[in-house]
Amino acid sequence: MGAVEAGISCGTCIGLLLPLKALANVGDDAFVDFFVGFCTKLGIEDADVCAGAVGTQAPILAHDLRSISLASHAAKNFCSTVFGLCPLQQVIPYSVTFTDAHPLGVEQSATKGHKARQGDDKMERKWISKGRKPFQVVHLSDVHPGSNTICSKVICCRDYGLGSTGPDIEKPAGRFGNKHCDAPVDLVESMLTAIEYHAPNKSFTIFTGDVVESAVWAVNEPDVADDLHLWNGEMQTPSYPAFGNHDIAPVNAFPRASSVAATETQWVFDVAARDWEKWIGKEAARQVATNYGCYSRVHPGTGLRIISVNTNYWYKQNCGSPTPLWLYDHDEPLWDPNGILTWLRNELHDTEKAGQRAWIIGHMPFGKVDAMRDQSNYANQIFDRYHNTIAAHFYGHSHVDEFEISYPDYDDRRAETAQGIAYISGALTPASGNPVFRVYDIDPDTYEVMDFIPYYTNKTEPSFDINPIWKPYYSARQSYGSYLDPPIDDLDSLDGKFWHRVTEVFERDESVFQLFNTRLSRGGKVEDCSGHICKNNTICMLRSMRSESNCAVIQPGLSFKDRKRDTEVSCRSSSPTSLGASWRPSSA
Repeated sequence: MGAVEAGISCGTCIGLLLPLKALANVGDDAFVDFFVGFCTKLGIEDADVCAGAVGTQAPILAHDLRSISLASHAAKNFCSTVFGLCPLQQVIPYSVTFTDAHPLGVEQSATKGHKARQGDDKMERKWISKGRKPFQVVHLSDVHPGSNTICSKVICCRDYGLGSTGPDIEKPAGRFGNKHCDAPVDLVESMLTAIEYHAPNKSFTIFTGDVVESAVWAVNEPDVADDLHLWNGEMQTPSYPAFGNHDIAPVNAFPRASSVAATETQWVFDVAARDWEKWIGKEAARQVATNYGCYSRVHPGTGLRIISVNTNYWYKQNCGSPTPLWLYDHDEPLWDPNGILTWLRNELHDTEKAGQRAWIIGHMPFGKVDAMRDQSNYANQIFDRYHNTIAAHFYGHSHVDEFEISYPDYDDRRAETAQGIAYISGALTPASGNPVFRVYDIDPDTYEVMDFIPYYTNKTEPSFDINPIWKPYYSARQSYGSYLDPPIDDLDSLDGKFWHRVTEVFERDESVFQLFNTRLSRGGKVEDCSGHICKNNTICMLRSMRSESNCAVIQPGLSFKDRKRDTEVSCRSSSPTSLGASWRPSSA
């Protein structure tokens, strides 16, 4: 879409908001009836899906429209996200302030692994591997339970009962699931057994969110609470979890503190605080309950601080599911909804002062188009300042095995300037590929990743329906490292520089890139990415932990079952937002 067409479309959308705003002023009931009727009469989804998914989100849309003016930045963001008719908005400039300037200079120490120059506490510390045996950490993400396969719903994961509409279930899922549905409990238990077999000496587990099933229209608070309790009872000790966008009812509804609905999510933070305390301790559990689901804790016996961030407060698009529409309910933009980025900055400041390393774990990667550009930009300022303190990031959400690299200057993306790395794990749910979990080898002195192996089970093998066989897929170090010339040193980690060099191999060698493309879904749902446009855009996305720099653009039009190259997953849910925006990578 050209600049002129984009301007016309955006103006048309702003004009469309006027009658919608008038309808919202009549009241929530009239607004809900309009959108549910629109969804039902056009046959977009079954009537119960329209009533559940659209009906729970329309009141938030109505609240937003009553709260903003049509000339505001918020209105254009609203049109961009909900209808796909305004261009992605430029970042509102904001400079994050820091207590201390960025440290300069390095002096290495062979005895302690890191040390500032004597008499100068503003020198940057250098973290050095001593070649000691790594410890292991397991990474799980996006489990989503379900049990049926073929029906008229957008996702056929269970029997929707006599009260539902549409044709009956055509085929029940097998005991361990099916490519059309989420993960049955038996598959969850099979995975946990496999973890005990393949990683019996793991130090701990990180879980990057999304427990609750994808049938978002049928989920309520008791369902979410029950699912979280069950998963938290199954997950192995010790574990460090993060909130996913599905782990709330209505789905993705995390209102900011200034909203009239600010207290409506407290129940889920209380549930998590009680369930997670056995792993993260009393003080971190208190933070979960009082800090919007975020917490930090130094893992016992280490110098590693794990910082769990609730990224859903700046989450924009969820595979056709609702967006965080509470971000659009005021003309005045907030750089830091609920103070989470300020808290993250302070935690990293304390980590640096204590001579520790930090891991940042969360659900949504900061480089995805799903992330609000403003908050992603401000977070990257924090990542840049504390890049030497942050050993790694860990995320989920995209359902594919991938990574993101950060740079101090996204106009100068080279191996020499690569600064940070985010490891993004695939999902357990068979709907997005072969089920998977990761096992990392972690250097005990630097807390950086030395290697990882995804363990997967092939859902097309006959044994999957009887007893899934979990096996190693590949070693990241051995596989991708074998293509690097010169090779990496034995003591080098798989840091941002390593992964940038891997993307350079992708540029030169089509076969290696296609190998990576297959591995995104563990070979279970391979999407075509032939041609230089798809390849270049994929590499651009891998080279961006900042959403404004990921080469994605928005396309207008209806998109009910939309597939996104930048998230690699189709969730196929209906909501007011799925009646508009369709996200695609840029062809530039």
